[in-house]
Amino acid sequence: MDLTVVPIIISTITATIFGITLILTWKSIKENTKATHSQLLRGFHEDLTNRLNKNSVLKTTEDCMRYANDYLNTIDEIAYLEIQKKIPHFVADYLKRFFAYGMIIIDWYNEMVGEDFREIARKNWPNYFTYCERYNVIPNPDDKLPKIMNDYNKLREQESR
Repeated sequence: MDLTVVPIIISTITATIFGITLILTWKSIKENTKATHSQLLRGFHEDLTNRLNKNSVLKTTEDCMRYANDYLNTIDEIAYLEIQKKIPHFVADYLKRFFAYGMIIIDWYNEMVGEDFREIARKNWPNYFTYCERYNVIPNPDDKLPKIMNDYNKLREQESR
């Protein structure tokens, strides 16, 4: 065997091993990324669902306002992550209905709490508004607020007595 062929054979074997390692690493990273995105989506969905489930424990006007603020804070955080490209768009897109429900909360706030709340909301949750405008999020007419929030004025009168 010619000695000039040995380096070529060694280089070819090394390049092949490197290529195989690169492909396996790429596949592993891709699978890990999918798992991470799945966990993110599941975590966001659970968090938002748990917040929605808290509507059964609303008893006071303060509870209603805290419920609304917590919900809007959560979707603003998700919007921030999507806008900053820290999460893939499909994660936020899957949660679009939760974003639409946020608009119903803001409308409630504006009607019940007053003070032209939409302007305050734009300052408090700018990422949420940017996301909704960018992706044309509109409220779903089938989504309803908890009954106690719809009876907010009656609740406020009862508390002032």
